[in-house]
Amino acid sequence: MKKSEFISLLSSHLSMLPPEERSELMEDYEAHFAFGLQNGRTEEDIVRELGDPVELAQEALENRVNPQHPLYWFGDRPEGQTAPAPAAKTNNRHRLMTSAVYTGLFFLNLVMLPLLTAFWALGLAVAVTALAGILSPAALLLEYIFNDAFHLTKAFAVLAMIGIGILLAVATRYLYSNLIKLSASYWAWNVRVAKGDNTNE
Repeated sequence: MKKSEFISLLSSHLSMLPPEERSELMEDYEAHFAFGLQNGRTEEDIVRELGDPVELAQEALENRVNPQHPLYWFGDRPEGQTAPAPAAKTNNRHRLMTSAVYTGLFFLNLVMLPLLTAFWALGLAVAVTALAGILSPAALLLEYIFNDAFHLTKAFAVLAMIGIGILLAVATRYLYSNLIKLSASYWAWNVRVAKGDNTNE
């Protein structure tokens, strides 16, 4: 069974739930799929681990509906009727799925954030080098002012540095543009996974 079929079956069998509760449950399952797929598992493996969506829906409904009055929700039950204590099995499953997602994100970020920081540091180094090359004529001018000396070889070196500086400035613009996109995409992906959105759509 694929994810789309599992989610569709689960959602249809949870149609009796209030919209907010159903949405919360579906987000938990979406997050579980997102985390599993991110770690190289197939949709079929994740479905097998979760179990039959019809049974999961029945479990969720049994935890929220009074078995003596199947059409009454706890909030609308007749006066004097007591609500049964909700079973912990489904809630524990959802807590485990949510904990697994956040734990996975935490350890992934332990690797990815330093790597992104290193990329930004590289971008800064390239930018500083480009600026130094472009401003190198100022150093030659200061040497001429204070030492009253002009060396042709240094002038050629400064021209070369200006050229390298311009090339690096172009590279810096391209590098920073991509770093911004990469950082924004990674942050947005973290938010989607944490919320349980489908990262494949």
